[in-house]
Amino acid sequence: MTTLVKSLSDILISKENLPPAQWQLRIVSSGDCQSYIAWNQSTLEALAIDPKLEDLDAYLKIKTEIQNYRWLGVVDTHTHADHISTAAHLASVLSAPVFMQNLSTTIRVDFRIAKTSSLSSTAGPVRFIMTPGHTPDAMCVAWGPFCFTGDTVLYNDCGRDDLPGGDPTAHYHSLQALKKELKPEILMCPGHDFKGGRISSWGAQLQTNSSLTQDEKSFVEESVAFDAPAPALLKKSLFENLK
Repeated sequence: MTTLVKSLSDILISKENLPPAQWQLRIVSSGDCQSYIAWNQSTLEALAIDPKLEDLDAYLKIKTEIQNYRWLGVVDTHTHADHISTAAHLASVLSAPVFMQNLSTTIRVDFRIAKTSSLSSTAGPVRFIMTPGHTPDAMCVAWGPFCFTGDTVLYNDCGRDDLPGGDPTAHYHSLQALKKELKPEILMCPGHDFKGGRISSWGAQLQTNSSLTQDEKSFVEESVAFDAPAPALLKKSLFENLK
């Protein structure tokens, strides 16, 4: 499987939404999975989101390109069912802590987030937003101009709720919470996109993403009716990621 590393300008839908130059983002993708390295050139701080085992070399290469940075942490937005996380290993290499939501059962976590809260950084707070639904331990992470939504919100869609622990009703209410938490200009960076890794503003998603405009009954009914094969690596991913 080919690993691609892209800059924000490569996949941002509207170039008018490019953030200030000090904020940089690399999108690492293989298959339809997307992970991220974000950093601030003014404060020399960096953050890794949802790193995937197969893409480890790409993260290490990015690390060599941004020397003398303080790594705020490595975050898994949820327990992944379609790929094996390398969060703990990458965190060890970066001398950074691993963050996950409190309901994650893996022991390879340094800080467990029990409620919507913030981590201080010079560049601005890292905001952890509880968004259960796709999994019980799902959360979104907002830092600077970016919000990393995992499978809670995808480009013009949202993640499936038919895998172990999925809860359509909880997912719906998490989307409503995000509407209150996020500003329209923040850039929504999803964990998947089946059409090339697109990123858009939250404001644009509020206008075009039907998952964000449905009433609860319609959202839950559509989620329950969803029918697709389970991820090919479901059993292996859960076995490794739940350790």
